[in-house]
Formats: sequence, C-alpha cells, structure tokens
Amino acid sequence: MWHTCDRRCRRGWARRVSGTFWPGPPCCTIVQGLWRWLHDCPAEWFAALDLDALGAAPIALPPLTAAVRLVRQQGAPRIYAWLQVYRRFHDSLGRQADPGTIVATLALRGFMINADHGASAHAPRLPQPVFAADAVLSSLRSRSLTPDRLFDHQRQAGETLGSLLLTAPTGSGKTEAALLWAACQARSASSVPRLFYTLPYQASMNAMQLRLGLIYGSDRVGLQHGRGLLSLYRLLMERAYEPAQAAAQARWMLNLAQLNQQPVRIFSPYQILKGFYRLPGYEALFSDYHDAVFIFDEIHAYEVERLALILTTIRFLAQRFHARFLVMSATFPSLIKEWLREALAGPAEIVADAGLFQAFQRHRLRLLPGELLSDAALDRIEADARAGKSVLVTSNRVDRAQALCAALHARLDEAGVAIELLHGRFNLRDRAFKERLIREATGGDSAQRRPLVLVSTQVVEVSLDIDLDTIYSDPAPLEALIQRFGRVNRRRRQRDLAPVHVFREPADGQKVYDALLVQRTLAVLERLQDQGIDEGAVGGWLDEIYAGEVETRWRAAFSKAATEFEAVCIRTLRPFQAAPELEEQFYRAFDSIEVLPASLWDEYERQRHEEPILAAELLVPISWGRYHALKHAGLVYPAGEGLPSVVKVTYDGRMGLGSGAPAGPTEDDGI
Repeated sequence: MWHTCDRRCRRGWARRVSGTFWPGPPCCTIVQGLWRWLHDCPAEWFAALDLDALGAAPIALPPLTAAVRLVRQQGAPRIYAWLQVYRRFHDSLGRQADPGTIVATLALRGFMINADHGASAHAPRLPQPVFAADAVLSSLRSRSLTPDRLFDHQRQAGETLGSLLLTAPTGSGKTEAALLWAACQARSASSVPRLFYTLPYQASMNAMQLRLGLIYGSDRVGLQHGRGLLSLYRLLMERAYEPAQAAAQARWMLNLAQLNQQPVRIFSPYQILKGFYRLPGYEALFSDYHDAVFIFDEIHAYEVERLALILTTIRFLAQRFHARFLVMSATFPSLIKEWLREALAGPAEIVADAGLFQAFQRHRLRLLPGELLSDAALDRIEADARAGKSVLVTSNRVDRAQALCAALHARLDEAGVAIELLHGRFNLRDRAFKERLIREATGGDSAQRRPLVLVSTQVVEVSLDIDLDTIYSDPAPLEALIQRFGRVNRRRRQRDLAPVHVFREPADGQKVYDALLVQRTLAVLERLQDQGIDEGAVGGWLDEIYAGEVETRWRAAFSKAATEFEAVCIRTLRPFQAAPELEEQFYRAFDSIEVLPASLWDEYERQRHEEPILAAELLVPISWGRYHALKHAGLVYPAGEGLPSVVKVTYDGRMGLGSGAPAGPTEDDGI
C-alpha cells in the first residue's frame, strides 16, 4: 500500500525521530486499514473468547478522519514513548519475584508467539480436544475387553480427579487406565486443553503414537523427539504415501506439533525441560502447559540426577500451571514414591490388589551361573531357538549385544532360525525396518507371529508391545529386569509360568549401572530361585535394595541436582529472556549427537540433493561421550558447514555402528 500514498505522506514518515529514522512505510491507507481492523473485529473476538465474562471491553476509537490525522501528527513519537514503557516493563521483569506475574507474562509472550507463528504458517484452526472415555473403551473392545470387565485399578483411575500415582502389574492395562484418568479430568469442571504422554525412548514413543492415533485420530496426536520428522515420514510411507507426498505431510505434521496444534503430544520429559533451559521460543512451550494433563510412564528409567530435574519440573507445573499428573509403574521404590508425593503435594494413589498381581504372575526366575557370552549360555539359547521358541536375549551394552548376535548367527543360521539385533546405534532406516519386523513376529496382537531370537539392549524395556517365550539377560537393577521380563509371556499365552533367566556375571554394572544396585539385586534374586515372580512384592524388594548406602547416595545426588536446577533454571525463569548459555548446557546434558558412518557417505551425498529426509535417516545417534572418544582416537572427520560429523567406524544394517575403524586403508576415502 506504500505506493498508493502520496509523496507528502511518505516524507512525513521518513523524518528523524529521536535520533533514528522511522523505518516502516505506514501511510494513510495503512492507518485507515488498521482503524477498520480495530473497529470491525473486536466484537467477534470478544464473542469467540468470552471476554465479556472477564470484564473486558473494547476500546473506544476516535472517528476515522481524526484517527488518521492523529497518527500522522503524533504517531511516531507516541510509538517511541510506548516502546520506552515496554523497555522499562521488560527490565522490571528481571527484578520481578512474584510468581503470579512471571507465569502471567510467560503466558502472554507464549500466546503471542503461538499466534504469530501459527498465522505465518497458515496453520488451521486449533482442533478442539476431546478426551472421552468412550474412545478409550472402544480401543479396549478391539482387544477383546469390554467396559464391564475393566480391572479395578482401571475403573478407579477413570474416577479419580487430580494427580495420581498408579501401581499395577505389567500387561494389566495401565495405559488404558491412564487415558481413562485423562477422560475423567476432562469431564470435570476444569478444562483439559492438552494431553502429554511422556516416555523415555524413541522406539516406545513411535509405538505410542500409533496406539493413541487409533484412539484420538492420527491428525490429533503429535510426535516430538529428535527424529520425529523421520519417524513420521516412515509411518506415512507404510501407509502407501508417495515419497514426495510423505515428505511434505511429515514436515507439516512436525510443524503442527512445534506450533502446539495437536491436543495430544508424545515426547520425552526432556522436551519439557527445554522451557526451563530457555531455548528460543520457550514461552510458547509454557503456554501449552496450563491446565494440561501429563502421563509419565516408567519413571524408573531415569538416573537419579535427571529424575531430580523431572520431579522439580513436575512440582513447578503442578503448583504454577494447575497441571495434573499421572505417574504409573509396576515397580515404585518407596524412595521414588516419597519424592513423587512431595512433588505432587499428596496425590491420590491406586495400587492394584494383591489378587491381580497374583493372577498376573507369568514368570519363573532362573538365576544362572557364569555370563551371557559363555558357551554354556549360548548352548541354552541355541536349544530354545531350535525348539521353536521366541527368545529374548538382553545385554547391558551395545558391544556385547553385537558379539552375542554374531555368535548366535554362527550357531543358528544353518538351521534357518531368524535372528534380529536391536540397539540404539542403528540409523533410522535400519531401525524402522527392524522394529516393524519385530512387531510382526512377536507383537502381542500380530497375525504374523513366528519364532524369533531377538538380541537387544535396554531399548526393549519400555512400552514395546511384544510377547516372546523366554529371556536370557545380563544382571541389571531389579526394576530394569522386571521391565525386560514384561516382554515375555505378556499375553499369558503359556499355560505354565514362563522361565526368565538372569546370569550372575558380570556383577560390576558394566559401567552402565551402579554396581551395588546390581549386586543387591542378585542377592534378592538368589532367594527367588525357581520361584514365580510376584510383581506385588517388587516394591518391598526394591526398598531392600535401595536401603542404607544406596539411599544415602541417591538422596544426596537428588538434593544436589534439584537445588542447582532450582537456582539456575527456575528462580531465574522470566519471559523475553532466552539464555544461549543454558541452551548449550541443555544440549550437552540431554541430547546425543548424530554422526554419519563413512561407508554411507556416497549415499548420503546423493540423497541430500534428491530427498533430504532420506539423507537424514542415514545418521546414527551416539552419546557425546562416545563422540569425544572417537574424536580422540582420530576416527572423526571434521564436520563441514551444514553437514554431519563423519565417523570412520564400521557400520552395516545387521549389526549397526561398530566400535572401531573398518579393516583396510581409510586415509583416502574421498570424504
């Protein structure tokens, strides 16, 4: 419209104002348009947002001619004066200690960002969330369950208002209980604008996105993790989308999640922590948490320092944002329950009755001498595999899992036994293929079930709905073992209790777990040799394991981490104050780094130009610690601008990323 304004008008707006030139092109036409916008639209806003009920009223405007004259004569100085007011307001926030003001200004800034970004992206109207119990119950019918056959803990959860701790056996429908609880919050007088389902691992998040999509509609369920774009792309490709169509739709779905569009979101707790570490646009994250409900599954999976940050965050959101939380597990140690009760200020608690725990006994423990890589252990696994059983073999470390897989291939390939390896060092393309194959072969409700030897690390522990016949495992902390056992005889297909095998060695934690936790777990398991495992007794066993020295160390570590987080991230939380130094701390503490195996460089270069999404799915996530170890060993090429770091480490689709350089010369490989 600038060109429609006369020269006198443009000269008037280009005059110097307090040492600076007014940069914009406002003119008579624009001012008239703004006046009409302010005159015509407020009535509709007030009706849509029910602002009358809050005592708000539209502002009175001067007549159009007077308004245009006023803006042309005094507009720039008035804007400058109000900018100075804004600056003083902004500066005052840094000195502000009133929590109510901080939360309100976070919401103000967050909604402004959401509105701005949503409008720029031409996002559709926000979908109205519907968290109805009927939708959840319909999903139960598809699994041959009916509302009149709900377990007591599911029924009680569906009638509980406010935050809740739920303890129930693995496989007894805790997820459905949690969704019925969310429906109950929505039925209450207060609103439920958002449902957040938090899980620790990407594989379990991907599986939950499929599951919740069937209940609430796939277009209403967002997926947010570091590889969310690739996961969505793969999901759409499985639904017969064309590659270009799948790429566009996946990007759109991820954008909607980042714009806080979908009323149901699946992510890890680290996505919530981004707000507290004040990553750019963090206020928009907080605006989405008001009155929201959060479901935390398997909170045992986090080490104590991270658990301290998560529980401090839960307490803050419950107190300041009226957020409600359901935290569920089959195995709460009393210490973690104590911290949860404190964070949630006395939540309701539901514990499935002893009879249900007894009825859900599915496993008989067999503690074995030696270790998983011994010939004796491989003999046992081979015998079960040749007998046509589906066997889960779980180790604590990727390198051990790779060695186990290689040894079992050498023994079983000639017999035609299917073997799959799953751990965290596959690229997404190979991992997606493996997860689909594993779900088909061992999925609880799969119509294509068939014998399989699945060698895995801890990635198999949480929320993968798979059901195998037996397990052989490295020693690990009790709660981790219980989760591994939960992938065996999950649907209680076996007439007798399924054998679950744990080796006594190595008992040093393998630099993955606290050695004392592993040794105390083994001491408890010695008493349970050849007995059925009652999950109802697990809490008492955990208390025994955590008592004394372990509890003292955990309390100290928890207190230190929570105190530092409070001081650095919560007490300094203000709107308009992104913190680059905290952002760097966040990514170093919680994010892994993705690298490209050198053997995939040529394919990456081709895909990068033809279809960037497919190029990105060739990257392999590794921890920062492992990255620096490889770099120290001279196995990392410097990353080019906009390119990933390339590692001179073996990789193939069967074994994943190795631990050393490939055989043969690597100096002149064209990278």
